[in-house]
Amino acid sequence: MRISQKLDYASRAVVHLAKKHDGQSVTRADDIAESEGIPSSFLAQILHELKRTGVVTSRRGKTGGWKLIEPPADISLLRIVEALEPEALGQIPQPTGESGVAVRNLWESVRESSRQILAQNSLETLAAEDEPMFYI
Repeated sequence: MRISQKLDYASRAVVHLAKKHDGQSVTRADDIAESEGIPSSFLAQILHELKRTGVVTSRRGKTGGWKLIEPPADISLLRIVEALEPEALGQIPQPTGESGVAVRNLWESVRESSRQILAQNSLETLAAEDEPMFYI
């Protein structure tokens, strides 16, 4: 699996939006960029692509910003990967040679395991994992 800078930034941006999600409020792109260490111009491109694929929506104007279209519990990281870079899960070559089928089957298992892990992790789960723990 190849994780590009774009996919990493997109994942961090949507987890940030998941942390802020209340169904109504929007988060300014500049706030996301600053908090997550993402270049603003690249983040703008990513957010527009996520909007086109139905993951986020935006509100324009002085009080504008971005928010998730659905609750964070309903959006898996697999959905983000498939929306932005489905090829990140890998292209499996056609089997050739004596061992080709066995090797291809292994790569398919690896890809399927990756898909399952991504599908099982919602933005809500990732946002909760990132919350600081306070001990008394």
